[in-house]
Amino acid sequence: MNVQLKQMFGWGEAASVALVSSRPQLHERLKKAFNDTNIQFTSVHSSLTQVVKQFPGDLRRTTLIADLESDLAEAIAAIESLRQSGFVGAIITLSEMLDEASVRGLLRLNATDWLPADAPAEAIFQACRRASSARRPLDRETRASCVAFVPAAGGVGTTTLAIQTAFLLGKHSRNLDETCLFDLNFHTGTVADYLDLKPVLDLGAIANQPERLDARLLEVMIARHPTGLAVIAAPRAATEYLRVNGAVVTGLLSIVSETFKHMVLDLPPVWQPWTFDVLQGCDQVFIVTEFTIPAMRKALELLNALEARFKGEPPHASVLVNKFRQRLLGGGLRKSDAVALLGGALAAFVPEEQELVSEAINQGDLASAVGRSNRVSRELTQLMFKA
Repeated sequence: MNVQLKQMFGWGEAASVALVSSRPQLHERLKKAFNDTNIQFTSVHSSLTQVVKQFPGDLRRTTLIADLESDLAEAIAAIESLRQSGFVGAIITLSEMLDEASVRGLLRLNATDWLPADAPAEAIFQACRRASSARRPLDRETRASCVAFVPAAGGVGTTTLAIQTAFLLGKHSRNLDETCLFDLNFHTGTVADYLDLKPVLDLGAIANQPERLDARLLEVMIARHPTGLAVIAAPRAATEYLRVNGAVVTGLLSIVSETFKHMVLDLPPVWQPWTFDVLQGCDQVFIVTEFTIPAMRKALELLNALEARFKGEPPHASVLVNKFRQRLLGGGLRKSDAVALLGGALAAFVPEEQELVSEAINQGDLASAVGRSNRVSRELTQLMFKA
């Protein structure tokens, strides 16, 4: 084992990843994933506690995949010993489950990411790649572009539009890993549900010390869709009033802005004390409404409130009429009526695609994955990338 450890942490220029685990099948799965890559992969067939006892003094910035196995407390103590000995590399942790005490322990020790032990090998490989990228200084001076979706009322389809927009932005830049979708509806948000992900943002862990926030802490609280899209969402507090410190929200957004290229926000329907502060940092704000006179009037009220607050300064806000469906015959509300009511505030009409959207939600996937050529994606593409 000493030879393996010296190879693991020897000085060299190539990117290096080491797996410490006593599970043979896990080693075999990851060896195949790292084959034909430019990353040096080393297997250490041992428990984490045994490896720490024989750790060499000369450490390099290796990415360590640490299998916590059965005894979480003992494994986390081993990681603490590892950090104290001077190890400064990224640490990707694997385990069957993770309780609250373990989450806090890993956050305290600056673990980079956590995945289930049975996660696909490709997901673990991508986590290592992101960890390696996160340790390099950003090669751009600009902060992330930020698009916010604000519902004029409940049930207008804000979450669907936010998800699809995030995907389109990431696809356009050819790197979904650099796009982050943030569910700011902490009480009744459904972004994670729509994408079949587990919400892992632990507001309690950072509520009392927002100054602890950094890119490494953030990475532990991100769920990744199979496309690579980063999703930040907290477990819902549907039956209790959750007062979220505005400093925590703006602090999180600041770190996200420094880490990602694109940021898409799904805001709650109920105005929060921090909503204005969040919107002030956005590049575009879309107030989402539906094709009814009361809903469009409510959208105009919100738009006027934003304009009064920001007094002509950014962000640029406009209204999206979602679930638009024009009757072919007969009377009723017409498209021209909405245009007359909203005037220059109107950004676009997004067509109703109820069957497509429902199928995407049930599959935990993107609307564009269920139907590649669909009217929702086409309208959003024209809106986001128009000249």
